[in-house]
Parts: sequence; C-alpha cells; structure tokens
Amino acid sequence: MPLIAAVLLFAVAAGCNKEPEYVPGMSVQGFRASISKILFSPIAFDGATVAVEGIAATVTEVNPDREDAETTFRLVDLNGNFLNVEMSGSWEIADDDYLIVGGIYRKNGNILEAGQFEKIVLEGDDKDQDKEIQKRDNW
Repeated sequence: MPLIAAVLLFAVAAGCNKEPEYVPGMSVQGFRASISKILFSPIAFDGATVAVEGIAATVTEVNPDREDAETTFRLVDLNGNFLNVEMSGSWEIADDDYLIVGGIYRKNGNILEAGQFEKIVLEGDDKDQDKEIQKRDNW
C-alpha cells in the first residue's frame, strides 16, 4: 500500500511542474458567450459582464487627440451577427482584427461597454484560420 501512495504522489508532483499552455483571451474577464447567444436572449445578458469574440468592423475613433477619446466598432461573428462596442480611449484596432472583448452588455442599443480586449493572431494558412474561428465561434 505505501508503494501505491508513493507512485501517486510522484505522478501528481510530476504533473504540477508543467508550464501552463497559453489560452487566447484568457486575461479578458467576463462570462464567455457568443454574439448569437447574447442576441438570442438579450434580457438575460443585460447588465452582465461578458467576454465575446469576433471580427472588428467599421472602426471609428471619436476625439482621438483629446482626453475623452472613444473607440467604437462592430464586433461581428461569422454569421453576420454583431454587437456595437464602445471603449474609452484611443486604441490600435483596425477593421478585420480578430478580438476578444470584455465589458458590460446593454440590450438598449445592443452595446458592449468594453473595458478590455485582446487581439488574437491565428497562425497557419487561411483555411486553417477559418476553421479555428468557426470552432471558437460556437462555444
């Protein structure tokens, strides 16, 4: 019996020394939800802190040189569903950037008041990239 306990202890200790694998968007806080899930039930998500991923479209900066600068864009999924995103400050976000955005969802105006975001860079050819986006879009 002590031999089994020693083997189990060794196995557990060996597994604890592994470097954790990086997960894209792990630092973005909020309930993970797809855009389509939020749009299907906007009342359930109203006022909730969510983390949503999609592709940035129609990026606009309001007052970029002033203290009250704001960046707005649409976060679009592969089915064409979108959320309007508003973020305080001027950020380097361009159309077609793949992002995970965290913030508070408001059903009035279909707005995500973003507090943080992370750009996701997918490696590989375009076919693999589309498959990875599709897989991640269907949480």
